[in-house]
Amino acid sequence: MSFPKASVFKTIKLEQDILQAFDSSGKSQRVIIECPEAVPGIEFDEPVQVHYERTVVASDFFGTQLAEGTILAQHNCWFRPVKTPVKAHLVLAQVAGYRKAIFGLPEKNYPVLFQHPQYPHVMIATMPISSFIEARYTPLADWKTVAGRLKAWLKNADGVEVVKCHPAVHPAFSADVKLDSDVELKALNANIEWFNNQIFFEHVGKIGVFEGYTSGIEPNGRQFLRPKTRGDCSGEATMMPAFDWALAKNYAARKMTDRIMDNLFHGELADNDPKSPTYGGLRFYENISAYYSEGRAPIACILASELTENYNYTKNIIRNLLSLLRTTGRLGFRRGRLDNPASFENGKTWKDYQNEDFIEYRPHYQGYMWAAFLQAYVLTGHQEFFDKAKNAIAMTMKIFPNLVWTNGITQEYARLLLPLAFLVEIEDTEEHRSWLRKVAEALLENRTKCGAIREMMGDIKYGKYPAPRSNESYGTTEAALIQENGDPACDLLYTVNYAFVGLHEASIATGDEFYINAENKIADFLCRIQLKSKSQPYLDGCWMRGFDYDLWEYYGSSADNGWGAWCVESGWTNTWITATLGLRQLHRGLLCRKSSKFYKQIFPEIFAEMNIVHKDYSTTAVTTTAAPGAE
Repeated sequence: MSFPKASVFKTIKLEQDILQAFDSSGKSQRVIIECPEAVPGIEFDEPVQVHYERTVVASDFFGTQLAEGTILAQHNCWFRPVKTPVKAHLVLAQVAGYRKAIFGLPEKNYPVLFQHPQYPHVMIATMPISSFIEARYTPLADWKTVAGRLKAWLKNADGVEVVKCHPAVHPAFSADVKLDSDVELKALNANIEWFNNQIFFEHVGKIGVFEGYTSGIEPNGRQFLRPKTRGDCSGEATMMPAFDWALAKNYAARKMTDRIMDNLFHGELADNDPKSPTYGGLRFYENISAYYSEGRAPIACILASELTENYNYTKNIIRNLLSLLRTTGRLGFRRGRLDNPASFENGKTWKDYQNEDFIEYRPHYQGYMWAAFLQAYVLTGHQEFFDKAKNAIAMTMKIFPNLVWTNGITQEYARLLLPLAFLVEIEDTEEHRSWLRKVAEALLENRTKCGAIREMMGDIKYGKYPAPRSNESYGTTEAALIQENGDPACDLLYTVNYAFVGLHEASIATGDEFYINAENKIADFLCRIQLKSKSQPYLDGCWMRGFDYDLWEYYGSSADNGWGAWCVESGWTNTWITATLGLRQLHRGLLCRKSSKFYKQIFPEIFAEMNIVHKDYSTTAVTTTAAPGAE
């Protein structure tokens, strides 16, 4: 008996004589009982829902196809704990590992598939194994093995029977099928439609942007929406309707871009108090006044403005850029996060941050801020934008590849590509080209045959959120998508998405076949793994975070608390993938120059308003050889 939609156990009570009937001498009848309320000889506890636990193979019942210690993911299913000692074939446990429990089973685990200790012809499942398709258990091949072995067991046979089924949510194409010539345009349009149908919403006349969907998958296969709005996601999402206008001349999309920016800059996400030390900044969440050192929102808004020729929010964009600049230290590094008021207590002002010599070699936080500063320099001509970005990039390249890394080292390389490509476009020197090539080569060392970028962790002494180092730590904090280097996962939240746009810009900046070929390969890969689903239509046309290119399905070590392998981020992941597909359709780069005359005209007014004292950075020497900075 499977769980009903509400995930509540039905009252299934077995009498003693029924059990004995399946275990009578000379009989070969076998039975599998799923999710019973009561079974003679077995004491159950009240049903509970999975939290950090995953399914682990606990015996040799499945043979060599699923060895003991193999990890499977059953997502947020319900199960009934067993108090009676049993020898389990499958257990639920909080374990670290990618597809193998590398630290073994913890003492605390829950049997979920076992034979009755008195009646071995009776198999009991305390979780809904038969719902593995609807509930989207992964890896699919492993759950098919579970089902096939149980089918064979029912017939008193060895081995695993073939189970034919299709996943409820799946990649658009296989790894080797020939793609149509217009596949990129179709993928782009499908994702724009996904934004229109699932991510954009209207409230009191304004257009908001949902953050995306949580990683947890409920027993009916559903994922919960993340309804809170963020400054970064909302800014990035302006590009989606802007490309719809630029490519299809959709007038409604052009208006949509304007309405998203109106909500972004005149709603709850922007600090519009001139007396505030974070004036002009964009909040992390609508209800959290945290301001990160990120330039993705202004970069996206600048592009959206140029594509739609709508410059109504230019002052707001410049103000946002100057808010970042005036809290960035002399050397071009900014603290990853400033909270208002916590970061400005005891008389501290934004000028204290502007005048400090803070250093952190961490492109995850710094890279796209530098790219935004270089974009701002092109449009405004304000030298401080260029000097701070160039100096910090030069310092970073001096110690490369010894970078502070967040969830993996490959994401740090990916985040460096865009500012380096912008730098080449602005100041094309052999040194700048060599920096770009050095970082790209380091990243592409992890490129696979199918075009994926294998996720990798760097030197552990520089890592902030590595893979869990114990079973107990799994799922409790941010973490890498892999457990060990070599696990076949790529990360579309932190790495592949930024590698794609960075390599595209490098192609535009240099015209080098090295970058063009790498960019094309990633484009092909991303078009193949775009999601398709009829049963979960809110996912149709999007990309999730973690993809296993060996399994060819979305899977990973979902240890990252809140941002597991199956999360869907509207901004970080989907906007940059689709925007890059759009730039490819338009045969142009991300760096905008068209409206520089207009930006230069209004810049002095906003500069004076922000009251930034200009510094001379021309004497700043890049001589540091220090290790990566602290968080």
